[in-house]
Amino acid sequence: MDKEIMQDIKKYQNAEKLKKWRDEVQPLPWYYDGLEPLCDRIHPEKQILQLTDIEELSYDTKLFRFISAKPNKPLAPFRAGQYIGLTVEIDGVRTARPYSLVSSPNQLAYYELGIRKKEDGFVSPFFFDKVKVGDIFEATGPLGSFYYNPIFHGKNLVFIAGGCGITPFISLLKDISERAIPLNIWLFFGCLTEKDILFRDLLEEIQSKRSNINIKYILSEPEPEWLGECGFITKDKISRELGSVREKFFYVVGNRSMYQFIDKELKALGVPIHRIIYEAFGVPDDITQVTGWPKEIDKKMKVQITIEMKPSDQIKKYVIEAPCIEPILNSLEREKELNFQIDNGCRSGACALCRTKLISGKVFVPPEVTIREVDKDFGFIHPCISYPITDIHLDLTLT
Repeated sequence: MDKEIMQDIKKYQNAEKLKKWRDEVQPLPWYYDGLEPLCDRIHPEKQILQLTDIEELSYDTKLFRFISAKPNKPLAPFRAGQYIGLTVEIDGVRTARPYSLVSSPNQLAYYELGIRKKEDGFVSPFFFDKVKVGDIFEATGPLGSFYYNPIFHGKNLVFIAGGCGITPFISLLKDISERAIPLNIWLFFGCLTEKDILFRDLLEEIQSKRSNINIKYILSEPEPEWLGECGFITKDKISRELGSVREKFFYVVGNRSMYQFIDKELKALGVPIHRIIYEAFGVPDDITQVTGWPKEIDKKMKVQITIEMKPSDQIKKYVIEAPCIEPILNSLEREKELNFQIDNGCRSGACALCRTKLISGKVFVPPEVTIREVDKDFGFIHPCISYPITDIHLDLTLT
């Protein structure tokens, strides 16, 4: 009996020692962690920008220049070809759109964005009609993988741009020209008419200074006095300029229909898929015309979206009605009463900032959108490019 009592006493004493050891607080030695502020400088979650200049590039495109709105917070560095997600608030609706950086990555005094007005758009008309110099905007850090990789892309680069798709190439060409990078560049710039050729003076100045940069304008609806190339960017036009497509890497930026056309032309030339990089496709104008859309779904159908949120300590559920032909993120943003924002950058399913848990229901995603396998395995979707084709249930407590 006494032996058992002694064993219990020892156990108690050991437990007390362990508790005292756990409760002891030892001051950490002081040191300066220089890596954390460096990471925040290079990869900030958010940037606050101020609009300083607006320049008219054409009848439907303007150049917007931004500086950091915080003097002690310089703009994040970027690679030529990347973009930022710019947040705006329009009539109480808070939303974001991605815009390619057209400024040179060799200076960080300002960012420049070329924004084209889309007549039936939501954000671009706001920029044309409402914003003014001095306005403040929230933005993401630079995003995207549409940039030159010397290991995989080689020394012979072919840029194919359609309309406003020239914007990331402007930054790339500035960088290549300013640093005299020894690359052979062929730019095929397709536009409707001569007045749609954006940054023409700049492009011709670069071409005049750099013999390794060759630019070809191709107009699909030219005026009678146009003496240059006409039609579309076909395999014959490409072949005539390049000779051989061997050891050449192709960059393509334009709208969805252009991508489909160029894809066929490059395949006909024998360009392997691993030597082509496309900028993010973006949201289609009509999702019902995208390959794979379930034809039995009535485009006028509306669905219920159940949302679990945690605005305070308790989880709350909300139910909204949304059209099946609109991305889920757009529908959520329009619900002002929800008073929240899902982080997003690309609006194309590429950056994964908006990844959201789908508890139940079915969504349609355009076939060209790449979703990470781990997201598929654990039921996460990208609401910026996902369309609800049944009633769905989302868990926003994880965002």
